[in-house]
Amino acid sequence: MLAVHARYRGREVRRAELVRRSAEALSTLQGVGEFRMLGVEDICAAIDSPEALCDIVMALLSDGGWAIGIGIVPGAPQSGQTEEVEERVRGIATASLPGRTRAGGVWVRIDAADTSRASASRASADSNDIAATFALVGHVLSKRTVEGREATSLMRSGLNQNEAAAELGISKQAMSQRLQAAGWQVESGGWQLAVNLIRRAGTTP
Repeated sequence: MLAVHARYRGREVRRAELVRRSAEALSTLQGVGEFRMLGVEDICAAIDSPEALCDIVMALLSDGGWAIGIGIVPGAPQSGQTEEVEERVRGIATASLPGRTRAGGVWVRIDAADTSRASASRASADSNDIAATFALVGHVLSKRTVEGREATSLMRSGLNQNEAAAELGISKQAMSQRLQAAGWQVESGGWQLAVNLIRRAGTTP
């Protein structure tokens, strides 16, 4: 079972309104439970799959104003959970965030299957690997131009390069150049790596 807790750390003055609108928009994504507002700056939701979790994290990293906590309960099915299990994984996501957070940071906590040193060590190593993957991808996202954000957003929505180029009114070659400059291959590879790491951590009790 998976969850994400996001805390707004951007510069928007009307942050309560921005956080509310963000919670509503993120809740519409496939595989994402309803985002609850926890105070003015915090939102949290249970997530159905590693893919949906990575889509959420990528969206938050692209915005640039959020600190992100991820909670993972290994061995638990990803859907049809009881409220008790969902509360547990949301609590783990919340606990993953340190007292002082920064925008663009990603923290991960995996609920160790038992209290043995080996289990705790494996959970810690997996948490660090997932956080490091998102740190690398986040660095790429933070360097993008407006044009790069437009191009990658269209690709992320499911369009191919020809369709995205037509949408932007540019040639396929220009689209390819934009994607290369924006680090689209790095993002795609990082997304898949994060999905694989989260799936492994979430299915190995």
